[in-house]
Amino acid sequence: MAGLSAQSLLVHHFAHWLWVIAGAIVGYHFRDLVRLPGRTFVAWAGLVAAFAWHLPPLLSWAETNQPAHIFAHVTLLIGGGAMGWAVPQLSGARKAALFIGANVVMWPLVLAELANAFVYPSYSGQATTAGIAELVAMPLAWLVLAFWGPLRRGLARPGATNAVLALFALAALVGWVLPF
Repeated sequence: MAGLSAQSLLVHHFAHWLWVIAGAIVGYHFRDLVRLPGRTFVAWAGLVAAFAWHLPPLLSWAETNQPAHIFAHVTLLIGGGAMGWAVPQLSGARKAALFIGANVVMWPLVLAELANAFVYPSYSGQATTAGIAELVAMPLAWLVLAFWGPLRRGLARPGATNAVLALFALAALVGWVLPF
């Protein structure tokens, strides 16, 4: 995936989404084991960690600086972990506020991508495609929230969780080994 990610902004965004999801799955498994005050704060911090890299100055920095890009991946993983740990145990109102906050940040960014207002130096002419991908990803996030109960029950079974983690590990290995 790393090779494809270097050529396609869409694949690159998908890879970043996988970092957040992987972190959320790990964080979810620690939700009852780690006791910290302030789950709401942790959820917001996780959201900020995951979304901060969408802002043009940080995005440009990460795109042109390899250590910054690695740091972005780490914060995506940690942000996903924070949300996976915190969000399932938040009240409905706090989940709604988090959801609204995410959309307040993402909609202007998506519209800017669709209007080609972003410049991705490494991905010339691909901003509109990225905006369309974000438009697809946002309703998927809504579906995850809407069907969190059945998803949670599915992930509570060790076999299902191990299968999902194995798929992530396989995707990572394929991305490192195959010369895309």
